[in-house]
Amino acid sequence: MNITRESTGELTATIRMEITPDDYQETVTKNLKDYQRKANIPGFRPGKVPFGLVKKMYGKAVMADEINKLLSERLSGYLTEEKLDVLGNPLPNKERIKPARFEDGETLDFYFDIGLAPEFTLNLGPGLEVENYAIKVDDKMVDGYIEDVRKRNGNYTHPESPGDEDMISGEVIELAADGTPVEDVEPKKTYFSLDKVTGKEAIEKLKTVKKGEWVVLKPADWFGSNEEAAKQLGLQVEKLSKPDVTFSLSITEITHVEPAELNAGFFAKVYPGEPIDTEEDFRERVRKDAAASFTGETDKMLYQEITKSLLEDTVMNLPDDFLKRWLYEHEENKMTEEDIGKNYSSFARSMKWQLIENRLIKEYDIHVKEEEIRGYIRTYMLRQVSQEFVDPEMARKYETIVDAFMQNKEQVQKINDQLFDAKLMQLFREKVTLKPVEVTNEEFIKLASEKHDHDHEEM
Repeated sequence: MNITRESTGELTATIRMEITPDDYQETVTKNLKDYQRKANIPGFRPGKVPFGLVKKMYGKAVMADEINKLLSERLSGYLTEEKLDVLGNPLPNKERIKPARFEDGETLDFYFDIGLAPEFTLNLGPGLEVENYAIKVDDKMVDGYIEDVRKRNGNYTHPESPGDEDMISGEVIELAADGTPVEDVEPKKTYFSLDKVTGKEAIEKLKTVKKGEWVVLKPADWFGSNEEAAKQLGLQVEKLSKPDVTFSLSITEITHVEPAELNAGFFAKVYPGEPIDTEEDFRERVRKDAAASFTGETDKMLYQEITKSLLEDTVMNLPDDFLKRWLYEHEENKMTEEDIGKNYSSFARSMKWQLIENRLIKEYDIHVKEEEIRGYIRTYMLRQVSQEFVDPEMARKYETIVDAFMQNKEQVQKINDQLFDAKLMQLFREKVTLKPVEVTNEEFIKLASEKHDHDHEEM
């Protein structure tokens, strides 16, 4: 087979593949003889069908199959041998390909257009400066964290009437116009904290109600809006949209939490094994935890900002006309020309990042090994702290579970992507100049929203 390549542009080329009878005739004849041995044609005994008849009936189809197979194998091999980094897939040049007759002795020419990946310079180094946001944990935030953990470890009591922050459990049921429960409707179990109630009259009324009693409520008046009422009572907001809708709340339980005292026993319970003796030490440890809880969001923004900067700073041309044609002709995409016109800039940006990512993978050998995935499953999925303290029999059982999990290709791919992103992030931290910027949580949320809106407008 003769294969040649002709440049048609800076990043495009056409590959010509000449297929002669020497390339396909022997295999076609062999396949036809297989058909002859297996053919079951009326009037002929099995295996006795004349070769000429088999060739007449199946020759062109067998030849077409063999040529298509040859094209696929040789084209793929040629791209690999020539080390051509193509974008998308080769596209048949329908203008230059002449219809094949698939007859004996026929020499066939096929033409495929390809788009080539561009050369580019990647400036990943100290010259790339990116703001690295850290959320400042103030005393108010620390107080909130401590109050929460004190409540979670506090002493639960059940008073007769609720206090300001007590939890109320009960059942609600919609009332008809005459004040009786709506027929054929089951009561809905609910629970909410008194501090979620905003209506002053409702708060005063609830503080006088005891366990086992009931009270009539207008949800929006109690919680400020139908949406908040639906959230607190566990009801569908549509049920609350009717004018003058009322419910009966029957109180079945009142729960009061007496927060745990700040003492050495409490510190040891929250942070076992750590040397925390004073309230100030405890506050600093909580402050550290609070800061760590924001790391996921701040790292996410940092990753986005670095990739955005790399995309903006990397000069790279793409074979746009070829890629638009590939999007249009590719069967799986099923995109119209109008769709391509609207979405091409976003596609080109994704393609550009894929090329940058491929360069990073190659230059810095970023790969996720199977054992790393298995280790992730052991640590996070099985909550296994250390293999050292597991007896051999238990270790084998764990590995059996890991083996079974590894069969879930979708989940394994998710873990692979997560570990890959972590490695890429580590590389960024090592190479890029990070400019620390401390912000409050409210400032960070506003900033993240503004950046999201801005990036969305650019796409």
